[in-house]
Amino acid sequence: MPQPVLHTLWALAGVLVGYAASTAYHRRRTRARALNARLIRASDANHLNTLRARLAKQRAADEVLTAATDTVDAAYARLIRDSQEGGPTP
Repeated sequence: MPQPVLHTLWALAGVLVGYAASTAYHRRRTRARALNARLIRASDANHLNTLRARLAKQRAADEVLTAATDTVDAAYARLIRDSQEGGPTP
């Protein structure tokens, strides 16, 4: 009679060890997935910040070029206007 009880206890111990190992594996896998997701989000945020900085620089450069073009256009219009009116030309 003691032998079937011993086999049952060993089987239960095996089930408990398997359950503990499975739980530890799944918890570790969940933590690893969460870490990977955080790293991906951080990487995406870094890429977005880099792109935003580039876009801001490009917009600033475009504004400078627009201002310079407007200045040149205004000066050319004054030059043409003065020469068409018979005024002095520089």
